[in-house]
Amino acid sequence: MDALKDAMELNKPAKIIAVGDITTCNLIESGILPDICIVDHLTCRVAVSDGVLKRIQHPAFAEISVENPAGSITLELVTSMEKAMRSGDRTRIFVHGEEDLAVMPAVVLAPASSIVIYGQPSSGCVLIRVTPEKRTEIQELLRQMEYDSDDDTLWRMLNED
Repeated sequence: MDALKDAMELNKPAKIIAVGDITTCNLIESGILPDICIVDHLTCRVAVSDGVLKRIQHPAFAEISVENPAGSITLELVTSMEKAMRSGDRTRIFVHGEEDLAVMPAVVLAPASSIVIYGQPSSGCVLIRVTPEKRTEIQELLRQMEYDSDDDTLWRMLNED
């Protein structure tokens, strides 16, 4: 993580967005405080340890709670992420449900040059640098997903160019 910290200081990302409790915890332990973290207090569908909970409850974060069932991207989640992106405050979004798919709207909504970091179980962390090309790639994936008829607003939010 020291190399990651050095790379971030050198490249000055617009925003640092962490998705996942362990990823957020590891960043904080390494001295990197994300601008936005999205957590659900689970890792591999098992409750995280008290130590992880304590670290991710960092006092620098304002907290927002949202509902987001497993395998879903809800309008509530995306709206809270959009609000956090505009805010100058560090924000922890606590998800009742599952935050795994939050990586996709994070890439679409984040300013260019931001980084989105998420955990890959048994493999480590994945870092995505937000570029126009990466945003378009994720939007193409999102267009292939099924949306409920009442999620038209969500679809538009994630597919604007």
